[in-house]
Amino acid sequence: MHFDPQTLQIFVAAVVGGTLLLQVILLVVILFFVRKAAIAVREDINQIRDSITPLVKDTRELLANVGPNIQSTASDMAVLTHALREQTANVQSTVTEISERARHQASRVDFMLTTMLDRADHAGAVVNETVVRPLRQLSGMLAWVRAVVESLRAPQSPRQKPPVDGARGDSGMFV
Repeated sequence: MHFDPQTLQIFVAAVVGGTLLLQVILLVVILFFVRKAAIAVREDINQIRDSITPLVKDTRELLANVGPNIQSTASDMAVLTHALREQTANVQSTVTEISERARHQASRVDFMLTTMLDRADHAGAVVNETVVRPLRQLSGMLAWVRAVVESLRAPQSPRQKPPVDGARGDSGMFV
């Protein structure tokens, strides 16, 4: 079979025309489905908008009402924080001052006690020197006087006669 070029061109033109027609039909079907989907999306968006619009409106009103209160509260908190910092600094300086005073007073009490104990020790030494030593001496003298008095009061024993020069015996020897 042999085809002449005109028949071949008509056949190709018919195939191309059929293909274009098929494409147009497909595009129309796609357009129909896209349009249907767009309508469904539009309805969903309208429903969402209808449910969100009151929420957005209420949120705007809330922010409009609460906004000044939040700003007022923030400024009050800033003032309160500043006052607390000042009070903390005052308390810290007071505690430091009280601590310094207590340390100074403790030092004074320590010095006073040390001085008092040193003086008591010195007084004890002075008492020892001025009272105890003379009392010891007086006690020694009284013991001497008592010994003398007792020796004078004791009955006298007969005295032994001194040995004769020639009769010394062994008593004159001392080893």
